[in-house]
Order: sequence, then structure tokens, then C-alpha cells
Amino acid sequence: MKLHYQRLRAPTRVHLFAFFALALLGSVDCLLVERCSYMFSTFLRRSSSHSTPRKVLLASMSSSAFSAETLSDKAKELIDRNLAREESERNSCCIAVAGGGGKALSALSSTAGASQLLLEGCVAYSRKSYLSYVRLASDTTGFFYTSMEAARLASNAALLKALQFQTSDVRRMTHCVGVGCTSSLTSSGEKSKAFIVATSADGRQLCLSIVLDDSGRTREEEDICVSNWVLRAIDFVSSGSNAVDDLHEEGEEEAVAIDAKYTSTEGIDIETTVKRVVDGAQTIAVLMPLYKSGHPVSFQSLPVPVIPNGSLIFPGSFNPPHKGHIALAEAAVQAEQERRPCSRSEKRAAYFELSLLNADKPAIDPRSVVKRLQYFLELESLPSHWGVILTMAPLFSDKVRRIQNCIETFDNSCPKMSFVIGTDTLVRLIDRKYYDNDESKMVSALQEMEGTRFVVGGRLDQKAKAKSPRFVSGGEEISQLPVTVKDMFTTISEENFRSDISSTEIRNSWSEEE
Repeated sequence: MKLHYQRLRAPTRVHLFAFFALALLGSVDCLLVERCSYMFSTFLRRSSSHSTPRKVLLASMSSSAFSAETLSDKAKELIDRNLAREESERNSCCIAVAGGGGKALSALSSTAGASQLLLEGCVAYSRKSYLSYVRLASDTTGFFYTSMEAARLASNAALLKALQFQTSDVRRMTHCVGVGCTSSLTSSGEKSKAFIVATSADGRQLCLSIVLDDSGRTREEEDICVSNWVLRAIDFVSSGSNAVDDLHEEGEEEAVAIDAKYTSTEGIDIETTVKRVVDGAQTIAVLMPLYKSGHPVSFQSLPVPVIPNGSLIFPGSFNPPHKGHIALAEAAVQAEQERRPCSRSEKRAAYFELSLLNADKPAIDPRSVVKRLQYFLELESLPSHWGVILTMAPLFSDKVRRIQNCIETFDNSCPKMSFVIGTDTLVRLIDRKYYDNDESKMVSALQEMEGTRFVVGGRLDQKAKAKSPRFVSGGEEISQLPVTVKDMFTTISEENFRSDISSTEIRNSWSEEE
């Protein structure tokens, strides 16, 4: 009693002293004192929820507070809130459970509208199943399967899957969530424990460490408790809240300690990401635009670089990007759509790939890259599904290898992509002088880029001395290629794309203004 005395409010302390004073005077039956002492001790345990240390929640785990019905209600609340968002801003999640917590999956999947939130649910009940899911070696030893580390690995693996599954609409990729839950639930008198980690693609992460006291709950009731916290974790990282106290709901009973830790890389400046690529800390970065009121306002670097299969990749220096680049990207998307139509649910994405290293120049200053990215956000018209890729790959062969590593095909087929290039790049790409004047070497180099195509946008012949320079589409150069590689190229007609503006002209105009 002494340990809990300071947690009681003043009136409660007065009543407590009066009660025991009467007991000592013999005016209260001793059996009644014993029973009331039990009631007071129960109250004291419950009142501990009002003395919560920072980052520690005292959360209800009673069977009355967490039941199959309340779990179903929580799932409906989570799904309804998700459906109320704009379609491009809805969350999508993958959940990986090892041990208890699987009832969260059944609660979600049995609720109308679940398909807009739940992409996949996995119950990795055996250790080998878990190791396979998180891609650890099957002979891994000294690893604690019920731990925060295990939950974090499962969360990261689930987020990767969510990003890969959501590539049909890249606008929703920044709203993906991966949840990992590992637990050891018992009904033998020992304390059960669970670890839950929810990670969102925008850099937010919530870690919950749960210890269930021995209150005589059944194994099923403990599973319902953990499942409820899985849903709450999803709700927390999806809502944009950063206050762990928001996890606790009023009117809950029989609290047990839950350690809650929230971290976020959201808002970390893009210059940091650029420096990581330049320094070799990561080989590729995928930046997705974040929108506000229908307009892009910033970029978010995906925690795991994922690129949809069949995307268009537009390499360039973009110094600066301009409306001609956007027009070419959109014309290329249309050309590829006509050649190989997407399904109704898929949206072909265009990525502007900026290599931070040129073959004969030093790496670009990260501050200059940040300026170029800002110019993208200031353009009046942008593709509906787009992003930016940062690499240190000046050669097409290097680009292909790095980008293909970010593409999941799910059927072990070769990842596919189409590069958007201008006629000047086309000429350099197929010029035999870069292949020791050996056509066979040029053909071999192109064929080694398996799964790769090139969409060529024409431009005015800048070298022509005529008063009216002719439009060069690249068709003439492609017609002279061997049949074995000719089909790798598609040209865009002048009717579908023509832009006489160039980045060089824009930079020159800026110099004149200065």
C-alpha cells in the first residue's frame, strides 16, 4: 500500500485512513476489511495509469475492454477513416505476424473496404517461415524471435512488400505502411509479451513493447489484446500524430505497462539524401513528390528504393528542368501505352533520373541538385504519376543494373523499363566509335541490357546551317541498325512531340538577366 499511496488523490487518501481507523477500533468486520483491502489494491493498480512516464503508456488489456467485438469495431473505424481520404492519399499496408496478433488480419479482411487498406497479411508461425519472410539465413543462430529487433525486421520486410504491391499507383507509395508483430503468448501463469513495429514510407515509425500481466486471460483473449494494438499502431502512423499518448483510449481497464517509442525521418532535407548517394552510402535514391492541395510541395525519399516494372526512365542533367522535359515524358508514356497498354488499374509512371556523376566530370554539388529538384516542384504541369531517381551511374549499362535491382516482377522474369532519350543521346548510344568501331560490340552491349527499351523524342537539328532547321526524329539512324536490336527503339513523331526549348537557352537567359 505504501508504494501506491502518493498516486491517490487527496480525498481518496482521507477515506482510506478513515476506513482503516475504523477497522482498528473494531467497528468494521475483519472479513470486510480483507475484502475491501483487495478492492483498494485493485483500484491502486488501475490508478497507476495516471502516473505515466514519458514515452510509456499504460494500456488496457482486460478481456472486457478488448473483445472480438471491439476488435471488429476498431478495424471498421480504421478502414472508414482510410476511405474518407482522397484516393491518392489512402494508406496501404502489409502485416507480418509471428505468434499472436493474427486476429488483426481477420478483423480487417472481414470488414468492407479492406481492399483499400490491406495488401497482404502473413502469419509466419514457424521460425523458418519467419526467417524466409525477413530474408535471413535459415541457419541463423543466437537470434531472439520475440524481440524488438525481430519485429523491426518484419516491419521493414512488410513495408518493402507494400511498396512493391502498390506500384500500380505510385502516388500512394508514400502512404504505405509495414507492420511487424512478434509475440510469445501463454496461458500457463507466465507473463506474455509482444513487440509491434509499424513503419510508414514517409519515415515515421512506432515501436511498442508490451508485457501482459497474469490476469487469467485465455490464449485467445491475449491474442485479441495484441491484435488490437496492431490496429492501433497502423492507425497511429497513418494519422500523422506524433504523440504516443494518443494511443491510449479513455475508459479502459486493468492497465499494464507498454513502452512506446516514436521516431521519424519525415522532413529530413533532401540534401542529406543527395550526399548519401554521392558518398556511396546508397547506390540509388527514389524521391516521390508530396502533394498539398493538389500541388507538389516537397520530396520524400523512399526508405527502400522501389520502382514499378515497366516504368519510363528519363535520364538527364535537368539544369534546369523545363516544360519541354515534361512534354517529352508525357509523349513517351503515351507512346508506350499504345505499344503495350496497361491494365485499367495500373498507371504507368515516369521517373526523371539524375546521375550525380558524369563520365568526364566530377560529382554534382548536392546544393545544385537540391535547386534542380525545387525547379521540378515549380513547374506548372507535371505527369500525374512521376518521381525522381538519383544515381551515380553515368553509363546506361550501370543505370540498368541499379534500376533493375529496384524492380520486383513477382514471376522471376526480367525487369522491364523504357529509357526516354533525345536524338542526340541516341546518336551517341549507337555510335560505333564508342565500341572500338565494332558493330558486333555495339549490338552485344545493347542486348546485354535485357528488358530495356528506348523511346526517342526528336528535336531540331542544331547543327544545320539552313535558315529553317529540320526536325530530326531519329528514325533514320534506327533504320540502319541490325534487326536484332532495331525493335528496342520507338520514335515519337513530330505531331506528338516537339519542343524547341532547351536548358542551355534557359541558363543563358538567366545569365543575361543577371
